[in-house]
Order: sequence, then C-alpha cells, then structure tokens
Amino acid sequence: MKAAIVIVGDEILGGRVVDVNSTTIARALFKIGIGIQRVVWVGDDERAIGLAVAGALVESRLVFVVGGLGPTPDDRTLAAVCRLLNREMVVHQPTLNRIRAIFRRRNMAMPEQAGRQALIPRGADVFLNPVGMVPGMAIEHQGSLIVLLPGVPQELEALLADGLIAYLQKRLKGKVVYQRLVRTFGLVESVIAPRIMRISDRYPGVAVGFYPGVSGVDILFTGEGKAVVERVVGAVVRLLGKAVYATEDKGLAEVLGELLRARGLTIATAESCTGGLIGDLVTNVPGSSDYYQGGVVSYSNSVKMKLLGVRENTLVRYGAVSRQTVQEMVLGVCRLFGTDVGIAVSGIAGPGGGTRKKPVGLVDIGVAVKGKVTVERHNFSGNRRLIKERSAYAALDLCRRVLSSGD
Repeated sequence: MKAAIVIVGDEILGGRVVDVNSTTIARALFKIGIGIQRVVWVGDDERAIGLAVAGALVESRLVFVVGGLGPTPDDRTLAAVCRLLNREMVVHQPTLNRIRAIFRRRNMAMPEQAGRQALIPRGADVFLNPVGMVPGMAIEHQGSLIVLLPGVPQELEALLADGLIAYLQKRLKGKVVYQRLVRTFGLVESVIAPRIMRISDRYPGVAVGFYPGVSGVDILFTGEGKAVVERVVGAVVRLLGKAVYATEDKGLAEVLGELLRARGLTIATAESCTGGLIGDLVTNVPGSSDYYQGGVVSYSNSVKMKLLGVRENTLVRYGAVSRQTVQEMVLGVCRLFGTDVGIAVSGIAGPGGGTRKKPVGLVDIGVAVKGKVTVERHNFSGNRRLIKERSAYAALDLCRRVLSSGD
C-alpha cells in the first residue's frame, strides 16, 4: 500500500518553517509496511487544499492531511475536506470538554474561537490529542481513508504513537518489515559503503541505506525477515568495530552517559572553540546530573590559566591550540570539579585566525580518565558552526572509545 501526504501551510511554502511532519509520518508508516506515494505542500487556501486532497485520492487509498486545523480564520483544512467529501461539520463533545478543561487549568476564560478546534467531519473516527487541543481524525470515503492531523510536530508525533498507527495497522494491510539501525562515527560513507554492500549483496532481501550527518554515518538495514536482517547487522558490526557506537536509535551523548553511569564515573568539560556545545549535548540527556558535574568555557588564555591551571609557559611555547595545552586543560577541569573523567577541546573555528602551520579547522581534543590523558588532533572542514559541531561530537566519541577500551 502507498499513502499520500498533503502538508498545509503558507509558512511551509514561504520557507519560514521546515516540514518535518512528512518525515515523521513516513517513518511511522514504514514500520507497518506502508510506503509513501507522494508528498504535496499547499498553502492556506480552501480551494487549493481541496484540489490537493482530491488529487491524492486518485492515486492513494490512504491520505494524510496535516495542518490548517487551528482556530484562526486562515485554518481552512477542515472546511476544504468537508466540502470535498460532502460532509457536515459537527462538534465532538469530548474534545470540546478537553479544550475547556485546558483553559480552566490555565485560569483563563475559553475564547469562543477556541471551540472551533472541536469541530470534526460527521462520522469521523476521533483520536484525542494527548498534548494539545486539535484531535486527530480519520474519515472513510469510497474505500479510501483520509487522516487529518494538527501541524504542530510534537502533537502529530504524539497522536501517531498514542493509537493512530495501531488503528491503521488493524484497518490496512501492508507487508510488515523489520529494521535495524547501526550508528557510526569517524567513518567516511564513500569508504565504508562498498565494504558493507559486499556483505549485504549476499542477502538480496535486505535493503541498506546510508545517512551521513555531523554526528556520524547512520546505516539502516531493512528486510521482511528478522533473522536475515540480524545476520547482516552482525556481520557489519564486526566489520566496523569500534566505529559503531550504537545499534539502536541512541545518540553519542546518551551512549557516553550509559558508560559513565555503568562504571560509576563523573565527568566535567573544558571548552574553548566549541563554546559550551559539548556540555549542551551531555546535559540534553535526561538523568545526566548523575554523572555530569559542570564545565568551563575557557575561551581566553587568561581563563585557561586562572580556572584550569594551564601554565603561561605552555601557552607561550606551544600555543592555545596544542596537545600540551589541551592536556593541561583536561587535567585542570578534573581537579576543579573533582571528577574521574574530563573532556577538553581547543581549536580554530574560523573563518579567521588560521595560519599555515595551524589552519582553520585544526582542533585538539583531550580526554582524561583517572589522570591518564589521551589526545587526538583533527583537521575539520566547513564553516564556523560546522567545525564547532564536528569538534563537539568528535570529543564525545573519543571519550566513548577511551571508556570502552577500559582505559
């Protein structure tokens, strides 16, 4: 089965908002064996919405219409769909009760306009919104199913997970597929892809997708049989070794946090060129207060000396971007916060400040574990922001590898 998605909103067409909802829907549907035939973006115009939905129904038995369900005059999706299907709009009382309760909890009088969010096409199956006001709706029409969803990404995601996907799975039949994700860092897609494909080519029923990004290369394996997918994944993990940091949907910071927690270790960070990005990534993981003690953004040499104990002679002789400086930074931050583990980074993010010997993109990263220091030097490419992000993820990965090796 193939589905179609109609994304509604002038803000999408104007480039003010990026459409993430179609990706969320596609991923959720793929897991129950339903692919995507087309994705259409349309503005907040009733006639245009109606034409887009009508066109989608010609090719697909399952059509998602996302956005344009709010209380304001430019929210025209419900009117367009009801006109197209010749359905009356009626009030869904449980949703209206929920909206009233939300306003009561906020100690606010409910505006009359807010009640528009409780309107549904007559006969629709309704899915109460667990995190918002506008419900999800499913309407059967001449053998097809039209699903209306709010455009707020968090609300759409919650509705899919809270029962809508299970509802679709019962009503629609697709080939159930099995997926496994392998997450890697430090590998180049063009180098590893041929080696991996030599493995997967022996299993034609398994599809392989490569998804490079600043946090590494994700490799997605998809097939109809769990056993054959697991065989391919096992072979690939053995091939790639320590470059694999997860075989599920976990980020580097989360994996590092699990290692620290399992070994009962604490960590602190000393950042120069990354400006606090490493600490931000670490503390984005729930429960990171169990192991993260704090950090220093030691952007200036004076802060490196005063807070971290970097010697002036080291800075004069070797420079702020050097193995020697990073080594003193990481030991200093461990002393300052009394931690078992430390991460330190110093580099040249650009666009200025580089020299022939120390070009833009040169970054030194140090990790200390109970006084033993490991330092790596990298030469990153990209603009200032990209160099900072690549440095932060490389620092997390170096710490992960050092802890995984038992050092």
